[in-house]
Amino acid sequence: MLYKPAELAQRQRQHFLKVISVFFVASIIGSTFAGPVAQTILLCSAVGMCAIYWLMIVRPNNKIAVAGFLWLITLQISALIMNNNAVYSPVVMCYAIVLVYAALFCSTSTFLSLAIFIILYCSLLLLFILLGHWSPPSPKVNKASIVATNLFLLIASFSAWLIAKDFRSLLYDLWSENQASRKSQKEIRRIATLDPLTGLSNRVSAEQAFSKLTLVEEKLSVVFIDLDNFKPINDAYGHHYGDIALKILAERLRKCLEPGEIICRFGGDEFVLVFKYANAHHSTLRYQALLETIAEDMEVELRDFRISASIGVAHFPEHGTNFNELCRLADQAMYRSKLSGRNAALLYQPEWQDEHRKKLEMIQALRLAIAHNEIFLVYQPKYDLASLTINGVEALARWQSKEFGFVSPAVFIPLAEETGLIDNIGLFVLRQACHDCKKWLELGYDIPVSVNLSAAQLSSGMLPEHVFSILADSGLAPHYLELEITESLLMQDQQGIDSQISRINDKGISFAIDDFGTGYSNLHYLSRFKAATLKIDQSFVRQLNESSDNYSLKNYSLVKGVIVLAKTLGLTTIAEGVEDQYTLNILRAMKCESVQGYLLSKPINFEELLIKFKQHEVENH
Repeated sequence: MLYKPAELAQRQRQHFLKVISVFFVASIIGSTFAGPVAQTILLCSAVGMCAIYWLMIVRPNNKIAVAGFLWLITLQISALIMNNNAVYSPVVMCYAIVLVYAALFCSTSTFLSLAIFIILYCSLLLLFILLGHWSPPSPKVNKASIVATNLFLLIASFSAWLIAKDFRSLLYDLWSENQASRKSQKEIRRIATLDPLTGLSNRVSAEQAFSKLTLVEEKLSVVFIDLDNFKPINDAYGHHYGDIALKILAERLRKCLEPGEIICRFGGDEFVLVFKYANAHHSTLRYQALLETIAEDMEVELRDFRISASIGVAHFPEHGTNFNELCRLADQAMYRSKLSGRNAALLYQPEWQDEHRKKLEMIQALRLAIAHNEIFLVYQPKYDLASLTINGVEALARWQSKEFGFVSPAVFIPLAEETGLIDNIGLFVLRQACHDCKKWLELGYDIPVSVNLSAAQLSSGMLPEHVFSILADSGLAPHYLELEITESLLMQDQQGIDSQISRINDKGISFAIDDFGTGYSNLHYLSRFKAATLKIDQSFVRQLNESSDNYSLKNYSLVKGVIVLAKTLGLTTIAEGVEDQYTLNILRAMKCESVQGYLLSKPINFEELLIKFKQHEVENH
């Protein structure tokens, strides 16, 4: 293990205290064999070491104590050399030990000062001997020399052992750290190339494998798989169940591969496979086998699940050579598969690219449409069926694009809903309709206006605030505004929708259920929802004029039943899409209250609407 800086400093301090103790004991032992002068030198050194030992205990990080100890040893050695046998004394070898410790534990200045002192001291001794100022030493061996030599050799050995131990420990720690680093790097490389949940390749790894595979295969199929309705599993049982299901599916898909083929988890519940291409028939069989494999029953913690998938396919090199580009094209094909009913495989068609490009350009233009005054309103009058007088108008949004010309609402409204722009368009329509209604009221035309609401306006939870703010800004009384909601919207977040509708109802604003009969037609929400009007969808109304076959009779009964139901619940009925007199007569016979359609008036602009108001006023008088 590697020591932290504080731990390492503590360890070095302990070693240093051991060295002081060894030198202290060596000085005491050496003094028993030494002569009077050497004995005095050694005992004085022992006393000095006691003082340094005490200083190290009191101030553990005192570098002065370390430097003082080395200087004490240096002076001790120098004194023994002078007293013993000059530079020929075996004590000279201790200088090396002092310099090693100075290099390891002291500052550069302390090391240099000790080194210079030792060099000058030894040089001066030799110079004095050469000049005859010092009696030439005569090497001699006695018991004291033997003891001193062995003591200093033991000290040197012990010091070298401590130093070597630290270095061995350091080298082992470095080796261990290196091994851990190698292991970490290996794990990082594994994580970088594999999906942590399923163990399949990730995008980066799959892209690299694809590049290698293109070098040996002339044609490949990139298969993009997206699971159908997988989110409800996570929502109902938690992500734990979803993760287990993904692991099971990953293993199933892996078994569908032939040698050399690629599989990766693209993200979430999406997988990408790369197949070797043989022929169209063989590929179709493999895609069908994939769908069947995915759809097999699976058991997750004693719960049975069955999951389907939508598949999109793009070919290399026919549709592209870049892996990410091919995945994008296969993703487009997969999306088309979902739109066509799911649980199917579709091959990418190049002509889709122009459609996507045009769609993107139209989205960009739609973002700027309101700011460029390209969105405007038309109004379709509603007529009382008994008197054929106008009793209301419906505000409808239209788009006259500078780039695309007139764009049908059937095109730009779904596009706005898909991109989230419908909220801004809905607020614009509501604001403009309220201001226009206020204008014709001031001109003496006592006619309310109805405005369609989008799912985005309801889901934001801010609808009451927006409506109240717009009414206050326009000065329009609440009872002149009717809001139309499709019945499918009423099935979403019932509590949140009920709360908003109740607040708006309390202000005197009425509601109508639009396109009735095309959704759930649930009597439960009719009983709880404070609607004033049911609008019978034009798809039923237009079929009233068809030949008297069995289907038409059923349709007639359906429309009649809706009108009777509405009257029972105290609701008024409006039939949409009335385009001929025969249909109008049938609805009158059914006692439908109001109608709207091209027979009586197509959607018209504000100026034309005022003219029509005036004409009806003249006719009625």
